[in-house]
Amino acid sequence: MRELRSAAKRLAVLGLMLCAALCPARAQEAPKPRVLKLLLLQDAPPLSHRDATGRFVGFNVDLGRLLCDTMRMPCEFQETVHTRVLDLVASGAVDIGMVSLIVTPERARQVLFTNPYRLSKTFWISRIPMTQSRDAKVAVVSGSAQHRWASRKRTEHGWELVPVAVNTDLAHALRDGRADALISPSSTALEIMREKDLSAAGLSARAIESDEFNNPIAIAVNPADAELRERLNAALQWVKTSGELDKINSKYYPFRVF
Repeated sequence: MRELRSAAKRLAVLGLMLCAALCPARAQEAPKPRVLKLLLLQDAPPLSHRDATGRFVGFNVDLGRLLCDTMRMPCEFQETVHTRVLDLVASGAVDIGMVSLIVTPERARQVLFTNPYRLSKTFWISRIPMTQSRDAKVAVVSGSAQHRWASRKRTEHGWELVPVAVNTDLAHALRDGRADALISPSSTALEIMREKDLSAAGLSARAIESDEFNNPIAIAVNPADAELRERLNAALQWVKTSGELDKINSKYYPFRVF
């Protein structure tokens, strides 16, 4: 009996030794990869919008997925309107603002920016030239660079500004007569001029010549995460040199945007 008890003790000790050897190994298993929160603009084709199935599609969606894959970091998409982008990124509520922001000194004080990945252009879309637009009602997206520029020019031209929440509302403002003209970034201008009812209405699109609208566009990054910005810069460099950015460009635009 004494021998049985001694053998049982030896087995118990052996079990404890095995657990001590194996349990730490389990604890040291690779942690789950960090999931990046990537912010998109809602209703802003061809940059980002939902298709008929509710899936995110667009230039920035494809580029965001490719960058996350290149960095080997999973990402989840969130959407918002233009006026909330900087607050969400600056507060760290999201990691990345994939919304085609023009880099300005004011914005650079709030968030980090990657290296530029495209250039901006802004268009005046109307039946009347901008030089003959006295007292026109002009639609702009609230909080955008186009809104700020038009706010400074409104007195000079006598414009009545019509702020809208999202890019797709610009075309609605023309259709329902709330606006005589709109000032739009190139992405939205392209979509508007493709719409048959609007293109048949005698609208024309003319680029606005202003240094303010020839600025580089970059990705906004949580200001507390400089390491993420560097990883994004490296991924962007690969996307450019590999030709993958050119493929995305050709999918959504008939012209080069970078």
